[in-house]
Amino acid sequence: MDSVDDYWKKNYRIVTVKFRDGTTITGKLNTGEYPRVSDFFRSSPHQFFVLTDAQHSDSTDKFVVVINKNEVMWAAMRLPSVK
Repeated sequence: MDSVDDYWKKNYRIVTVKFRDGTTITGKLNTGEYPRVSDFFRSSPHQFFVLTDAQHSDSTDKFVVVINKNEVMWAAMRLPSVK
């Protein structure tokens, strides 16, 4: 049986997503073949995307969430810290 790695490229970015209702969630977004988060949102043909290790702003629990792009106001990628 083929591995999942044979089908999907892994390119995780930590993003915070704000929804139309004001809710914010931070988690890992696999942008796959797209080098930038903006490329993923503009060019991906899929209506939904998945955040893993996601956390709601009011919770310490982590979960996986499937999100409809139509409900997103903005998404911001966390930049690596520079020392």
